[in-house]
Amino acid sequence: MVLAALVTALGAGCGAPGRQGPEPDGGPREHQAPGTERAREDGQARDDGDGRRARAVGVATYNVYLGADLKPLFDAGSQAELVARADEVYAAMEATDFRERAAALAELLAARAPDVVGLQEVARWERGPAGGELTVRYDFLRLLLDELAARGTPYRAVAANDNFTGRMPVSAAEEARFTDRDVIVVRDGPPASRPRTSRAASAAYDAKVTLPSRIPGLSFEVPRGWSSVDVTVRGGTFRFATTHLEAFGTPDVRAAQARELAAALAGSPHPVVLTGDFNSRPTDTSGAYGILAEAGYADVWTAAGGDPEGGWTAGQSGSLLAGDELSHRIDHVLYEPDGVRAVAAEVVGDREADRSAPTGFWPSDHAGVVAELRLGGGR
Repeated sequence: MVLAALVTALGAGCGAPGRQGPEPDGGPREHQAPGTERAREDGQARDDGDGRRARAVGVATYNVYLGADLKPLFDAGSQAELVARADEVYAAMEATDFRERAAALAELLAARAPDVVGLQEVARWERGPAGGELTVRYDFLRLLLDELAARGTPYRAVAANDNFTGRMPVSAAEEARFTDRDVIVVRDGPPASRPRTSRAASAAYDAKVTLPSRIPGLSFEVPRGWSSVDVTVRGGTFRFATTHLEAFGTPDVRAAQARELAAALAGSPHPVVLTGDFNSRPTDTSGAYGILAEAGYADVWTAAGGDPEGGWTAGQSGSLLAGDELSHRIDHVLYEPDGVRAVAAEVVGDREADRSAPTGFWPSDHAGVVAELRLGGGR
């Protein structure tokens, strides 16, 4: 049978079972694409030479990490062992303390104040008596939004998709439910200054992986999806989308999801900015990254002058307490060059100074990417 409840835990954690080994570091870590400092000197708008005004827009992507290494769940050999390991996963999530990490994430985002952000692994954890009503113990979205507002940089959620949700026992007396979400948030504030949004949409992919287990007759189905919204800021409009492509199983599922995503966004009346954890490196020319490149998307990191082999965003330890283990780049800000120009890109959450206080967690097992784009011309 397919255990939908356990799907909730397995699908979101691209960091642990799907992690790829460290690569040699050829020199100092590149945090910013070379165009970033130049862009800051240029100001907020410029004339593109044909009378059109280019409008500066800030965007970002961040996988905030559901909080635990989920691989032990795959290795359970009995239902009793599965329940015990589920409780261990819940305890590990509590140990990585999203309340503290949310403050660190908010510091990074508030300091840069992008207009719109795509978030992945935005977990909601509930717990309560077996067969009874569950209580939300950790809503990662609410915690992060509260921390941003406390810093005078409020955001609001405008689009979201539930990748999976389900309920399972964590002891003889208690059950827990985990919901994984991708969420788009935009800057909030007075109506005259905040981005306007419309046409929010979300969908699940037809392509999804079903994972086997060591328990006879048990497998785990892992659905995923995407969200999008049209954003108007400083007179320009673009379609912003975010997703978290498959981390498990064969690359074929992830590639199929990328094709579905490209097709779903192809009819946009506005230029598209596509963000997320794609679980696909730039060298994956026949996989998800290559499929999206063939669909016409450019990579803001390399377009702004970043080293194609630098700008690492993934690989920190599941505990978030080890040294810097980032080793590859799978989190991307992509865009359609028709009507959009990339001028700056920065990896955030990858410096020792970015760790949380007082414990010293990395903000996530991923780093984020913040980019500046210029809109002009449109379609």
